Amino acid sequence: MILAVVQALLLVGGAVALTVLQRGQDRTLTMTFVLFSATIVAGIDPLYRAVDPLLGGRNVLTLVCDVLMAAGTSTLLWGVAKAVGAARPWMRNTVVASCSVVVVVIVVAFVRIDPAPTTTTFMLVVGSDPLAAVYSIVQTSYLGVALAATGLICLLRLREARTGPDRVGLWFLVAGGVLGVVRMVVVAVMDTAHVAGRVDVTRTLALPYDVTTPGAVLLVASGMLLLVIGHRLGQGRRSRALQRALLRLEPVHARLGTDNAYPDTDDPATRLSRLIVEVNDGARRHRTALSPADRAALADAEAALESH
Repeated sequence: MILAVVQALLLVGGAVALTVLQRGQDRTLTMTFVLFSATIVAGIDPLYRAVDPLLGGRNVLTLVCDVLMAAGTSTLLWGVAKAVGAARPWMRNTVVASCSVVVVVIVVAFVRIDPAPTTTTFMLVVGSDPLAAVYSIVQTSYLGVALAATGLICLLRLREARTGPDRVGLWFLVAGGVLGVVRMVVVAVMDTAHVAGRVDVTRTLALPYDVTTPGAVLLVASGMLLLVIGHRLGQGRRSRALQRALLRLEPVHARLGTDNAYPDTDDPATRLSRLIVEVNDGARRHRTALSPADRAALADAEAALESH
């Protein structure tokens, strides 16, 4: 239970941090943190025992937690894909469709499992039922595949990381994907062995399960947080580069630039782009050769725009 509380505190803290860091931006990763947090918090033993009886005392809260985890893993895959520029419409449609199928399957399986009174060891209690194995294996397979896909996307984007936190965050997500796959295999073997009456196999695999489950969650959560921090740092670096380029190019524009009557804007990248155009237009119109310092200022401005 102590480990669950630690996970819950870290996830809740991460959700709060992302809410602040992603203000005014896409909130998919924030939503992932919220869903993961709700899953872990609801699964803390004392809270689970207090809430589940209110839902009928038949472990409905287990189903709720598993549905939230499937939804959180889906938003994780989509959010990371968007964060690294790998999001595609077909991917979104595939994630939504597969998650919907998984949720339907586990709900149907859960409803048909012989009900058991509230317990924090649901699969140990009902694990001999083949429907319980279906319930567990289907959701765990989805989580494993989704984490593997997330890790693969991150692995392919490592070369594009612009900051240290970006790079470390991607590696954390890759490691989380590996643990997710290992956990998927472990759970599938445990569930199959339980149905077959091989409880000894289930007990043998308890340690790998206890390590890979929180390990995957903590690695993935840390990776998400580092990606957002890295994005923020990158934005700050680019913003400072744009401001420096503007300050350097403005005197050149005052001497040589033309006024193309562009509408006002507060976006530094747009302002810098317009200054570059107007300086070049002015130099051509007045047939004035740019000095080495002026050309250097233009080159810095263009480099700042390319990094934006």
